[in-house]
Amino acid sequence: MPSKKLLKKPWKKLPVKLTKKIHKLIIEDDYRFLLVGISSHENDYRLCWAINTNLGMSLKRSENLKYYHPRIEQDQEFSVYQYKDQETLLQYFLISNRCEDGFLLEEMSNIDYIMKITGDADKNLLIRLINRLKKINIITTAFEINAQTLKSRKKLLF
Repeated sequence: MPSKKLLKKPWKKLPVKLTKKIHKLIIEDDYRFLLVGISSHENDYRLCWAINTNLGMSLKRSENLKYYHPRIEQDQEFSVYQYKDQETLLQYFLISNRCEDGFLLEEMSNIDYIMKITGDADKNLLIRLINRLKKINIITTAFEINAQTLKSRKKLLF
């Protein structure tokens, strides 16, 4: 028969202080992409065809970008075309800035399309791309947009 001393709980006698550790996960949005504003009166598919033939890209239709606009209380859909360059590992997205109910980037209502470039792109590539886009006859103008200064830049995180 075991003694009564052995049946006692030995861990009760030890003074143990448990401290709580709090770990916070801070997620910052990644705005490491380049933006080009494009103004053109052509439809999105005609603009894609012109960019594909003149710049040697292969932009293809992707799933529409859906965004719920709280002010008008309904979903907005914007067309998206995508191309991944296997050599440079850059991704190009051509996004319509206009829909029936408004704009994707409301502060940039003067542009019709946004070209988003993700990957390890530098300013020289951006300047060459803008110059080549300006040479396409159906494009009125093309210019760089600084994503850090846009109020609605979170809409471009997809």
